Amino acid sequence: MRKKRNGETDRGLNLVLQELKENPYKRFNAAFALMSVIPFLVFVYVIAARLFTIDILCGDIGLIVFISMMVSLLGFWAGYSILKGVVNKIMYYAAKAKNSDQTKSEFVASVSHELKNPLSVIKMNLSNLRDGLFGDVNEKQQKAVDLSQDVINRMTHLINDLLDLHKMESGKVEMHRRLCNIPEIMERQIKELQEFANKKNIKVTRDVSGTDLFIWADEDKLSRVVNNLLSNAIKYTPQTGFVKVRTSRTDGFIRMEVEDTAPTISPDDRERIFDKFKRLESKAEGTGLGLAIAKDIVELHKGKIWAESSGAGSGTGNKFIVVLPSDLRNKVR
Repeated sequence: MRKKRNGETDRGLNLVLQELKENPYKRFNAAFALMSVIPFLVFVYVIAARLFTIDILCGDIGLIVFISMMVSLLGFWAGYSILKGVVNKIMYYAAKAKNSDQTKSEFVASVSHELKNPLSVIKMNLSNLRDGLFGDVNEKQQKAVDLSQDVINRMTHLINDLLDLHKMESGKVEMHRRLCNIPEIMERQIKELQEFANKKNIKVTRDVSGTDLFIWADEDKLSRVVNNLLSNAIKYTPQTGFVKVRTSRTDGFIRMEVEDTAPTISPDDRERIFDKFKRLESKAEGTGLGLAIAKDIVELHKGKIWAESSGAGSGTGNKFIVVLPSDLRNKVR
């Protein structure tokens, strides 16, 4: 049992070291060595300033010097042991937490994968039933089939989100980079969600500044970021509100903004909404993974994403901002 536990800890420790991208023990040892050299140099300087000779070491002063050096070495060794123990403990608990998160993520991904195939079969049979392949379907049965298909689609979306999140957390995401036109990506996503906006009588406007709005990135993944931000903005904006999309370029960076007239998100929630399973409203539909996935994608592109108040006043208005380096060919891992 202890061997298995040590193996799990080592695995978690490796994950922590991968995330840190450097071994903290190296810096710790270097820092402690520098700390040790300074008092030693001061000691040598004092002895030299007192016109040090071999004869000094033969008397009482020599004994005092020897005892002082031993006490200093013991003190440094004790300090080193204490600090190293603290670092070890921090790394152990970090590794343990990382291993626990990884195990949970793998379990969820495994269950999600197992659910995907049965859902596909159910979805196909519902589609055949809806098309009348198994006989005529009356209006009441049609509504029941449509409702079941909607539920299956939501479950499929959740499963895909969970699998994608697991891939990102485990570093298994493949990046297919090419030169992308940001305004075109925005326009496609607006068209895809236009019907959703029309049902709520929400006006979606564009503001494109600049001409060189190209970026070297994974177009499909950036499209997903834009889709998540737009769908969230439309979902939480009340009837007859508006959503505004802005795109601009500054100093080698592409900036995308999605502004809405939804209730203003509190400052405390602006960070937490990017956490897994955190939704803006407890009663709102959705997986609570959209913004978490968007954040992971943006960070894969070495960019930043955040939310702030749009300043519309009266407790309404949010602005989600994404900033990405325009040339990622040498920056994406």
